[in-house]
Amino acid sequence: MKIANAPSGLSLAIQKTMVSFNTRQPLIEKPAKGEFSIKIANTLEEREAAFMLGYKIYLEKGYITKNAQERLIRQYDNNNETVILIVQDREKKVVGTATLVFGSVAKLPAEKVYFDEINALKREGKKTAELCRLVINPTYRNEKEILVLLFNYCAIYIHHVKRYHGLVIEVTPRHKNYYKSLLNFDEIGCEKPCPQVQNTVGVLLYLSAKKYQACVSQWSQPNNNPEKRERSLYPYFLNASQEKLVAYYLQKQAIPMSAEEKIYFGLSESGISRAVCV
Repeated sequence: MKIANAPSGLSLAIQKTMVSFNTRQPLIEKPAKGEFSIKIANTLEEREAAFMLGYKIYLEKGYITKNAQERLIRQYDNNNETVILIVQDREKKVVGTATLVFGSVAKLPAEKVYFDEINALKREGKKTAELCRLVINPTYRNEKEILVLLFNYCAIYIHHVKRYHGLVIEVTPRHKNYYKSLLNFDEIGCEKPCPQVQNTVGVLLYLSAKKYQACVSQWSQPNNNPEKRERSLYPYFLNASQEKLVAYYLQKQAIPMSAEEKIYFGLSESGISRAVCV
């Protein structure tokens, strides 16, 4: 399948941020107060909105084929540990979403391609999560801010609620410098085709909890050089003193799908309906 030429909201966010980084301009222009809110999807309507946005963006990029339900549902959605974070605008429309998958019960999605790399983390005793289905509606002008909000809250949930040792993410090679330069990810897996997105080539990146917490602590200091602050996205994250409150807020929202919801989405305790899983 041919990949669409139009950039996704995620690509636009990364491209715009890297232009600011390379020209030494402020990385983020904060949106108007109250323009966006972020939470864990914990109702059928919120989950469906996330699945539908994911489907729309992945289909436009040529990463999936059409399905009658018009939802992007994966096997990991049947896992009760999986959480979906959503960013909403003032009208409660979902404008961005990210899914966190945890490796304590089932295999991570990336293990299909990067089994050796993730197994090496497991052998070291490192509990690892994966960030998947990261999408942003390209019609919103604040893509950069939406992306940072998603990363910030995902990191807080992983490191403070679940107390995992780190996070992996598969990204397209042209985006890896964003993650490595601005978020301090390490590249642990070389370029390989990913069957879940029509064999589009990706690389595997990893961010340890220790590195994340060190970055948050460093950039929470008010006396950092303003110019140096624009070489990282961490100055735009919540500071270390705010994270525990946000972690409590997120933990209270993490409600697994009910049996009725799983039936509605074509999921079941025994597996996944092939009709909706793409």
